[in-house]
Parts: sequence; C-alpha cells; structure tokens
Amino acid sequence: MPVITTELQENIMETAELYVAGMTCGSCVASVTRALKRVPGVKDVHVDLSRGTAQITGEEAAQQLPALLAALSDAGYEASAKTTAASEDHVAPVSHHSAKATGAGKGSCCCRR
Repeated sequence: MPVITTELQENIMETAELYVAGMTCGSCVASVTRALKRVPGVKDVHVDLSRGTAQITGEEAAQQLPALLAALSDAGYEASAKTTAASEDHVAPVSHHSAKATGAGKGSCCCRR
C-alpha cells in the first residue's frame, strides 16, 4: 500500500524596515504600530521614534511592503521602504504630517488636532 505524505509549508518569518515621516510623539508611535499590526501576516512591530523607523516582523514581510505602506498612508503617515544605500540614516525629506493626516483627523495623535 503506498504511503501518502503531506508536507507542511513553514511560514517564512522576515523583517522589513520602513521610514515613517511625521511621527512626533508616543501617540504617533501607537498609531503607526496599530496600523501596521492590522496588516495580515504581521506578527510584531517595533517603532523607533527617534530614528523615524518601523521594523515589521511577519510572514513574508518583504512581500507585504505595498500593504504596509498602504496601511500607514490610510493612518495619515508618509512612509517608504528602507534601503541599504550608502547612507543608512538617509531619510527622504517629507512634510511634518501628510495632507491626509492634518486634514482628515485620523489617528489619535495630539499633533493632529
């Protein structure tokens, strides 16, 4: 009698890092964290306010970049994927808060009132 085997596909945990513009306080960090954790497959988020970055760990996080960026945009933040270019600390110049954030009143940031 033949033996039937099933393979369990192991989820690949990856880490992606994004630059997030416009974070100014702990409330911004909380809003960014909540927005990113809502993306399917995200397991952990670490936001560094002083560096303006968010580290996302999850299933195939690198392939989730469009969804992660969209979640931040919906929350009113401008973000971009961190690249390993010559300058690790380079952040593209962007406004304090995006037009969506200042006009729409999204998030719970004290800076957006």
